[in-house]
Amino acid sequence: MRLLQTCLLMITSTTCVAQPLTSDASNEGIDCAEITTSPQINDCVHQEMTASNALLSNEFVNFGQRTERIYASHPELGKELIERVRKAQDAWIAFRDLNCNVDAFEVEEGTPAYITTVNNCIIRMNAERIEDLTKLPHRNL
Repeated sequence: MRLLQTCLLMITSTTCVAQPLTSDASNEGIDCAEITTSPQINDCVHQEMTASNALLSNEFVNFGQRTERIYASHPELGKELIERVRKAQDAWIAFRDLNCNVDAFEVEEGTPAYITTVNNCIIRMNAERIEDLTKLPHRNL
């Protein structure tokens, strides 16, 4: 369980490329159901990206719990799988962040449009990765 907690901490502490666009201390009060301005779009996308990162972290925890349960009769194999996936996850996050910078290449860096483009890319890639993680581990022993 300690390994799982360490993995969760590493994933949740990874810094995303993009940052919030408003100077408000909190974006939680934004009503994304009624968007009327570009800054609201940017803030709502940032809010969705933050939620997406939380879902990704939660799915990694779920993967670890499934693995521990499935490999209960072979705990060393379970720990090895969790460690391998953690390393892959770290590499995937680095890839995601670089890839999203490429995705936003034609937008002026640092502008709200750039940040929103990066955040949209992170949301999309996180959804794909979450789907991949839900399929792990592949087999039961």
